[in-house]
Amino acid sequence: MRSNDEIFATVRSHLLSQAAISEDDGGSCRLRGRDGRRCAIGVLIDDRYYSERLEGLGISYYKAGQDGPLLQALALSGVDAYEPRVAAMLQDLEDLHDAAEVDAWPVQLDALARRYGIKSSGSLAQRELACA
Repeated sequence: MRSNDEIFATVRSHLLSQAAISEDDGGSCRLRGRDGRRCAIGVLIDDRYYSERLEGLGISYYKAGQDGPLLQALALSGVDAYEPRVAAMLQDLEDLHDAAEVDAWPVQLDALARRYGIKSSGSLAQRELACA
């Protein structure tokens, strides 16, 4: 299974590169949206384990410990969403993708990295400001 650091690095890199919310034509967030976009959870699911039936239920639906197709797809993809700390981080990453302004993602991702003790090579927000 992937470590929290690996999961976070994958999601952070993806979201900041994509710089857009993954949604359908109606504006609803999607694991896999139009133009090939993926949300914070969708990017963690291998193509071979993704199916349309995974859409519509966020990771928060499973917070109480229920099992279901989304958690199974994540586990098969190397993400132990059954582990409470991983599930909590995934929930926060999903919330960031679904609710935060895209231009606030760097600062909010840095805050989440601190919250979860993610080892990183410094603040993305500070690096972006230095490059501006």
